[in-house]
Amino acid sequence: MITHKRRNLLIEKILPGILLAIVVMWAFFPIVNAIIGSLKMPLHIWDFPPRFFGPFYSLTNYQELVKDWPQYFGNLVNSLIVTSGTALVVILCSIFGAYAFSRFSHRLVRMSTLFTIIIRMIPPIIVVIPLFPIFNTFGLVDKHITLIMLYAAFMVSITTLLMKTFVDDVPVALEEAALIDGCSRFQAFLKITIPLSAPGIVAAVIFTAIFAWNEYLFAFIFTSRRAATAPLILSEFMGSFMGVEWGMLLAAAVIHLIPMLILTWMVQSYLIKGMSFGAVKQ
Repeated sequence: MITHKRRNLLIEKILPGILLAIVVMWAFFPIVNAIIGSLKMPLHIWDFPPRFFGPFYSLTNYQELVKDWPQYFGNLVNSLIVTSGTALVVILCSIFGAYAFSRFSHRLVRMSTLFTIIIRMIPPIIVVIPLFPIFNTFGLVDKHITLIMLYAAFMVSITTLLMKTFVDDVPVALEEAALIDGCSRFQAFLKITIPLSAPGIVAAVIFTAIFAWNEYLFAFIFTSRRAATAPLILSEFMGSFMGVEWGMLLAAAVIHLIPMLILTWMVQSYLIKGMSFGAVKQ
């Protein structure tokens, strides 16, 4: 009996904890390694066996990044502009599309849902080939608005389907009650559906922001210098005539990581609280 209880304790508590620890270590190892490497002197970044304690820690890589690559911070601003604009456009389009897919059952609406899924399956490189000469003709190459349009067009399909699941969970009875109280359908949408779908909006914002912040292909093809985003300049550290500048590359990667970590940290409590919130008890 005692052996059986110990076996159950091992299976139910200890083993899941060990597996969770392995997954967490696997996920965080690249991040921790990048942070530690960015704080080491360049000669000691790839010491083998690796050393974690010693006099080789400094802010030299960050200082050299500020001095030798000031354009990197301009690219960060470009990334911020493009990411913010993309998130705004995607949310405005997705919330209306999600509401239509959720509340209307017309055959054309169902066909549009299928079409939305098909669009998301198209590889981005196929879109680049015909769009570049068109954008170049209209002078839209190397513009922030170009990346915003491309990213929004690429993301709005999946965020619409994502937000539809949250709109589906909003009881129609609440909207009908608002209509009885004198609200128009649009007012009921603004005052009932959107607030109760807030967790979906937050999830879509995070999903879109991470994509736009890290996207490389469209930025590489459709920008050069003025609207270039941060991922482009990260690749330049690997193509330097001096070889890969690991110190500044890791420092730039850590800085690039910070905004998305801050965004996720700011909204995580609200997202969890919103997902556990129920308008009507069943």
